[in-house]
Amino acid sequence: MAQRVKVVIDKTGIDGFFRRARAHAQALDRGEALPNEMVIAFENPSDLLRMLSAEKQRLMDSLREAGPVSITVLADKLGRNKRAVSRDVSLMRHHGLLKTKYVSNAGHGRNLVVMPVAKRIELKSTI
Repeated sequence: MAQRVKVVIDKTGIDGFFRRARAHAQALDRGEALPNEMVIAFENPSDLLRMLSAEKQRLMDSLREAGPVSITVLADKLGRNKRAVSRDVSLMRHHGLLKTKYVSNAGHGRNLVVMPVAKRIELKSTI
């Protein structure tokens, strides 16, 4: 993860998307560089709040410290059930906070590893 990406999570939905797209187009027309950020928008604040649980925060902290790891290793580090961690990873991946990829596991096929989408994630919400 050499790239630094700012991830902003908000709940502005489609209106916010078009507002940001218009602002980006205007900046490009002026010859300005776009900010290195990715926006994940939640239309429903309860979806955003589901991403803010203590267990999900521990999961993100663990990934930041350990780097890309398998769900099994992550569950062991967190002292949690593998299925619960897998559910959290799946939900966070669905919302764009985590990504997964398969890596070769010498002589044992492939292993799915989990990693955050950015080194730093900034959460913002307007309710």
